[in-house]
Amino acid sequence: MKYTSFIWDFDGTLFDSYPHVIAAFEAVMSRDKMEFSHDDLCRALYISYGECRRQFGISDEQYAEILALESDFAHRPAVTPFAGTAAVLRAVVESGGKNYLYTHRNRLAWTYLRLFGLDKYFSGGVDGTMGFPFKPAPDAMKHILSINSIDPEAAVMIGDREIDVLAGVNAGVDGCLFKSHPIEGDNTCAAYTVFSMNELAAVLDIPLGDGDILTEEAADMIRKEASSAALELCEAAKLSEGSLVVVGCSSSEITGERIGSSSSPEAAKAVFDGLRDVFFPRGIHMAAQCCEHLNRALIVDRTLAETRGYEIMNVVPMPKAGGAFAWTMWKELDCPAAVCEIKADAGLDIGGTLIGMHLRRVAVPLRLSQKAIGHASLSAARVRAPFTGGERAVYDGTLM
Repeated sequence: MKYTSFIWDFDGTLFDSYPHVIAAFEAVMSRDKMEFSHDDLCRALYISYGECRRQFGISDEQYAEILALESDFAHRPAVTPFAGTAAVLRAVVESGGKNYLYTHRNRLAWTYLRLFGLDKYFSGGVDGTMGFPFKPAPDAMKHILSINSIDPEAAVMIGDREIDVLAGVNAGVDGCLFKSHPIEGDNTCAAYTVFSMNELAAVLDIPLGDGDILTEEAADMIRKEASSAALELCEAAKLSEGSLVVVGCSSSEITGERIGSSSSPEAAKAVFDGLRDVFFPRGIHMAAQCCEHLNRALIVDRTLAETRGYEIMNVVPMPKAGGAFAWTMWKELDCPAAVCEIKADAGLDIGGTLIGMHLRRVAVPLRLSQKAIGHASLSAARVRAPFTGGERAVYDGTLM
């Protein structure tokens, strides 16, 4: 690697959080009938929250409401790591380097890192609660360098704004501009300019293994495999409009890791897309089973939950507490809800997640020609009406 210490900005660099933040500002400003354009609001926010408040005359009371919304994990669109973030952070650590955080955001940044299982890759850093002057002042950077005994020549500051880069340069540290949004111009003092985590790893010589970052081709293959399994399930289980399918999915297993060890939002999204393409046009409902940390709760459409009288749970799934697939389902549905239990008409188990508890009696194993999705084994089941009676009983063949 070209460096041994990697100092990361949070918003717009590690996490695609701007859509979530912008939505919080727009919700309060629209409610109060303030005049603004979406583009102007974006430009102001890319500079700073303070610039946005100044430009649009946002009061202290309004700002408090905005921060409350912005800190609400259920407020959508959700805050999401950029594709490849986990792989790059992990590769830095596995190669003997260290990651540090430098953000103006409060402690919520650390919470997001923990909820996505990324906190273990960080050796420390600075957040907005520590009272340092804002970027591009070098004070916080110098603190990180000093307290961690980092040689400035062995460090790089990575951020999505020129002020991030300047904070590093002003402390004698090289800068890398991560252009995740179109606001920043081409003029920069950064030593490197990149547009993705894959490109960042290549430019900074961070060694990634084959498959560490899910390629578009691999994601497309996962999507096709999921669609193929869904189509077979529809036919074998005789699913029709109104049927309910429970799906358990280990994104870790899909990417060749042990279940629960390495959640992949990208793999989970590919599976969701593949299943949605088949189920939703047919009017078939889908329930995403959460992991054992949420006691196998399920994510479904809220209207379905209310119509069927399911008990709604107060929880928002996250990749490390619920699973990447359940989190994706929550993120992608227009109005999601977590429910305690269901009795599904069929099920798909991707990676050995154990979905039997949410199937109706009596479950019947299905042998699909699609045996796996990615590296994860695939099993499926349908249900049938329980038989009753003895040797004199006559049965309805349509219920077999």
